[in-house]
Amino acid sequence: MSEALARSICDEYGIKIVPGNVFPMPGETRAVATMARIIAKHGEGHFRMVMTELAETKGKEGLIDVFTLWAFSDLIRACPEWVEEHTSQFLDWLDELPMGWICYITSQLRGVVRQRYALAGVIHYQLWVKAQKSLAGKGATEKYAKRVRRTKEQEIQYGRELTGIKRSLPHGHFTLWVQEKSGLSLHIAHKFMRMAREADAVELKAAA
Repeated sequence: MSEALARSICDEYGIKIVPGNVFPMPGETRAVATMARIIAKHGEGHFRMVMTELAETKGKEGLIDVFTLWAFSDLIRACPEWVEEHTSQFLDWLDELPMGWICYITSQLRGVVRQRYALAGVIHYQLWVKAQKSLAGKGATEKYAKRVRRTKEQEIQYGRELTGIKRSLPHGHFTLWVQEKSGLSLHIAHKFMRMAREADAVELKAAA
């Protein structure tokens, strides 16, 4: 039942199913069994979203194989807010991804890292960057850009805020956040954080 549905949906999306001994070209697939498993596990609606991502975006030079199918399935389940709340933007972000190159680069990890997870990680990072720019970058930049004339106390408070933001972000993402969203240079951001640390140290010493 699931395999027949998978074949029918492939036909709807203009995806050609080729025999298992034929290497698929863009717009072709031989991973029907994987498609059937995704349908059986997560439902037809979920699978259609996977196929929309892989078949209807501009960057579809990547292969529709077992790895890309599971990677996009994982991404949809991990980041439902992108799909449900920003569907058109999500597809626009996907349009900009060089899927052919992403598939090629992650293939170099084969035998060491599972391809499904390597692909999902690279694609997630690329989409995360685009989401930050699209959904929050402008407003955050304007917010910080308005803080032109600052007292020392304000700079210390900004440093504390920045320190909190750094702690809340995944490791290695703070530099990108500052560059894309804060409206501050990295040098100034670190200066404010240093001032906050020094001020907090003085307060702790005085309270001891």
